[in-house]
Formats: sequence, C-alpha cells, structure tokens
Amino acid sequence: MSQVHYVIIIPGLSNDTTKVKIATSFWRKYNLQPLIYPFNWHKKNTDFTESLSKLLNLISKLSQNQNKVSLVGCSAGGSTVLNAFYKNNNVYKIVNVCGRLRKGMQKGFRSYGTRTKSSKLFAESVELCEKRIDNLSEIDKKRIMTIRPLLGDELVPGNTATIIGAQNITLPTGEHLLTIGAALTIFGKRIIDFLKD
Repeated sequence: MSQVHYVIIIPGLSNDTTKVKIATSFWRKYNLQPLIYPFNWHKKNTDFTESLSKLLNLISKLSQNQNKVSLVGCSAGGSTVLNAFYKNNNVYKIVNVCGRLRKGMQKGFRSYGTRTKSSKLFAESVELCEKRIDNLSEIDKKRIMTIRPLLGDELVPGNTATIIGAQNITLPTGEHLLTIGAALTIFGKRIIDFLKD
C-alpha cells in the first residue's frame, strides 16, 4: 500500500468547512489528501485540551502505515495546529495562515481579549501556544511555515502570527479573509511545495 500524505486543515472561528474544502480540492493533484476538520470553536462545556485530544487521536490514526500527516491552520486554527504539532511527533509539517500564535500587546479591536471574546477554546489555544513557542527546537521551527499579508491584517497583528526561525512568508495582499483565500488557492503552491519538500 502506497504512502498517503494527509493534510488536516482547521478553519477559523466561522468553521466554514465548505469554502475551505472547495479552495483546497486542487491539492489532490499534488498527491496531498486534504481533510477539513471543524474545531467547533463555540462548543459549550468543553475545554481546549479535550478538543485537542480528539485531533491528536485522528493524527495518530491517520499516521499509521507510515502515512504522513501535516496540518494547516487558518486564522484561529493556526494556534491549534502548533499545539498539536508540539504534542504529537507524528506531525510532519504545519502551516499557520493568518493565525494568532501569541496574545500580543495590542489594545482595542485587534487585542487578544477582543478577538477571543467569542470563543473560550480559541483563547485557551493562543495562551497555550504562546508558552510552547519558546520550547520549540530549531529543527522543529524548520517544519513550520507562517503566512501573513504584506499590506496588513485588520484582525491579526503581524507580530503575533510569526515564529523566529520558521519559514515566515508574506503574500502581496491585505485583509484577513482575502489573504486566507489567496494563500489556499492562488498562492496555494507555496504551501504545497513546503509540505512536499
């Protein structure tokens, strides 16, 4: 049986699985198998660790038979894929697309408190992710790509979305959702090449 390279893609707070599925369907031409994983950000009476453990179980299941598993997190999904990468050695590579990985020092509309107010799971994910970034090895960082817009993101400050030592790239775009869409489609080959390298 030939090796399969699964790519688990976690959408942001909107959990818009349909658009992400359509956007990444062409990745199959490059022998990648996208799986869209809704994280249920607004689920009540659960904590992030519990939700993460379900994702980790899926990763372990998919990585059997020497299959590869990579993760792509869009927006709120970015911190989640880093947390999963940190906890599971079976993750091959991860990509953070316009996702907040740290609380940051911003006030007002783009602050951590404002942006995570609608989802306790997202707040917990960012908080945990920020602690784990400092514990990543230089080898780990080479397996991480971050993507952000050159012209600015109205929701996620650039300095909260990158990791020193990772492959941090900017796209010639502006705006949060537009950049996520462009990263998965028009500039999708950047992600594909990184995952397959």
